[in-house]
Amino acid sequence: MTIIKRRHFLGGSAMIGAGLLAGGLPRLANAQSAEITVTAFGGVWEEAVRTCFVAPFEAKTKAKANVSLGGPPQWLAQVEANQAKPPVDVLIMTPDLALTAAKAGLVEDFTVDKIPNLSKIPIELTDSVMGKGTLFDYGVGGITFHKERVTNPPKSFAEFVDRVAKGEFVASVPSISYAVTPIMLIWAMAKALGGGVDNVDPFFEAMAKMKHNLVFWGGPNDFFNHLSSGEADVGIYFDGRTWNHYDSGATWIDFINPEEGGSLNGVAVQKPKNANPLAWDYINEVLDAQNQTKFADIMNYGVTNTDVVYSDKLKPRITPWQKTAFPPYEQIALVRNEWVDRWNREIGR
Repeated sequence: MTIIKRRHFLGGSAMIGAGLLAGGLPRLANAQSAEITVTAFGGVWEEAVRTCFVAPFEAKTKAKANVSLGGPPQWLAQVEANQAKPPVDVLIMTPDLALTAAKAGLVEDFTVDKIPNLSKIPIELTDSVMGKGTLFDYGVGGITFHKERVTNPPKSFAEFVDRVAKGEFVASVPSISYAVTPIMLIWAMAKALGGGVDNVDPFFEAMAKMKHNLVFWGGPNDFFNHLSSGEADVGIYFDGRTWNHYDSGATWIDFINPEEGGSLNGVAVQKPKNANPLAWDYINEVLDAQNQTKFADIMNYGVTNTDVVYSDKLKPRITPWQKTAFPPYEQIALVRNEWVDRWNREIGR
């Protein structure tokens, strides 16, 4: 797929009179505080956000960025409840909730005049959330395995299903309690096996074939424990988390992007309406190539600025987003509850 860059989206020059300075300089409008609240997940995510985005933002603007920890549903609810004065100025969202925010009119349009570094983000990743945000990093849901026990791992979803069904090894897959399961497992496997959003029968048929050789994980650490203990040999998991385990000493673990393409699970950044205009400067740092390079080195996940050059260590680990299966997030949201109900009836775990 050819990457299209959004270099002149909506054109127009920056409006100094409105507090917007060309080139992404600080927007210190008289009525606005030189302090914003941004969002981050906990753990290593918080460390990466503070190091890669907050620090350069504060250095350039001399403003302060406070970090609010939590999750997308919580942040979105807070913004919806106080639209005139949102409690956070920058949102970190899963794509489905980013679309919810966009459709509800809670967030602003992303344009190059507001965010110069947006020109370096493939337009497809911005369009995926209706242009009211963009994806800045992503993980791939693929096949992770214990390479000492699985010396010839399956290279595709189809091969994975066939060999698990035959009892060649036990597989660990995410349970329906895990939030991303409808995308990384149900949709991705259905698509790989000839179905899609409108037909997930191939997925449920595959699960029925494999049922005697499956265990389920409800959280990422559960999966790692399954492989390390020998309870499972292979499974569906994320690339970045796989490499984090590897770097922590579990050098027996490895990852494969299935031939059909593992699901792209992106993270979007958005600005609520009526949030402090300084949020644009912060978002510009989130989309900066140098900052994203540092973020990728910490997180072991792919990033989206096309000028990013991965380190020799990271480059073989990162799956280009063009080689993933790009989920139709909006369509999945419409049928997600039906899938969950069917899972509960037919699989139950």
